[in-house]
Amino acid sequence: MKIFTFCFLLLFLQNCTKKQTKRISFSQFTIEIPNGWKKIKIFGIDSEVGAIVTEENDTIHFDYGSYSNSLEENIVVYDREFLKMILTEHPETDTSEMIIVSDINKVNQEDFKINKVHFESISGYNAKIVSPKKSGNGLTGIYIDSLGTSSIGEIKFNFYGLNLNTKNQKELLTAIRTIKFKK
Repeated sequence: MKIFTFCFLLLFLQNCTKKQTKRISFSQFTIEIPNGWKKIKIFGIDSEVGAIVTEENDTIHFDYGSYSNSLEENIVVYDREFLKMILTEHPETDTSEMIIVSDINKVNQEDFKINKVHFESISGYNAKIVSPKKSGNGLTGIYIDSLGTSSIGEIKFNFYGLNLNTKNQKELLTAIRTIKFKK
């Protein structure tokens, strides 16, 4: 029984001390990710782009350059009466993605967004952190609007995944906080 207990304790301690993450490097930054995630190469034209694939085959993309997406969620809410005017002049208008309300003055457009946003300092930069209000439905990621300048403008950065499960969402948010930009 003592040998069994000793072996169990030894295995437990080995698992506790085993590093669950690894630090990977891209040309402009490093990040610490779960051991099961893998770096993949993607080729960009006007920026550095790349991706990481999770154990569940979710893809997390990044873009470091002047045209990086700000991860902004654009919601447009239409007043029913205004929409009637538009449809009278342009009956071919696609309304399938529109949010239509009876009185636009009585709604908060933020209530219709699927993501929440907050700001924090990452690697010394003011970063927008985006995550879904409901796990599995929306963006999880980071956006920084100014890492410096290049010949074509401000250098921006995003790193995000779409519709991640709860585990991957939490792991990505943890990984984002380990980003270190190379100077």
